[in-house]
Amino acid sequence: MGDFDSLIISEKNMKYIRDIFRPKQKSYGKGEIILDGQAPDNRLCILLKGTAYLCVEQENGGRQLLDYFTKGQLICPEMLPGADNGHCFILAKYPCTAACLSHQELQEHMLTHSDSDLTELFSHLLHAVIHAGNEHCHILQQKTIRSKLTAYLRAQSVRQGSTSVHIPIPYSDLADYLAIDRSSLMTELSRMDGEGIIEKKGRVIVLDIKNRHL
Repeated sequence: MGDFDSLIISEKNMKYIRDIFRPKQKSYGKGEIILDGQAPDNRLCILLKGTAYLCVEQENGGRQLLDYFTKGQLICPEMLPGADNGHCFILAKYPCTAACLSHQELQEHMLTHSDSDLTELFSHLLHAVIHAGNEHCHILQQKTIRSKLTAYLRAQSVRQGSTSVHIPIPYSDLADYLAIDRSSLMTELSRMDGEGIIEKKGRVIVLDIKNRHL
């Protein structure tokens, strides 16, 4: 295949997976659970449409956002933290469509067909998921709101291949993802915009304004 792209499964690779497995497509309404840590499930799901959130249910009944997934990303039960961390699940933030196949079907195909291309693809995706998790930990370990924002925007700029970064989730959810109070997040973004470090246009943030490097 040879055209791997970070966490995103390309259209070419998606076609390859469809041709082999004929995965079932399933639609999920807003707020519907796709994978549940309390229910045994051996499916691999590839998002074809929408945005999904990995959440943990807190003692007060609220939800904390641990991660998010967009079109072309793989989600699987292994992404769900253990039961000791509380009730974890992946739900559709917005209406989603996913292509689903089983671990067993994938393993049997690799064993019987020696499919090096497919093995390489899923190995790459696994490493990409681990890298993304480490990247998120690095962001959360930053000491200030600005340093968290800077690390996040840099990572998104690399992932999107542009200095014009589209924030894929609402700012209220981004604040949760970065473990920052929403009002503090918006205040810091306004400050950075005022200082000419960024230019904020809704959920698009342009970096390197006036040749100042973020």
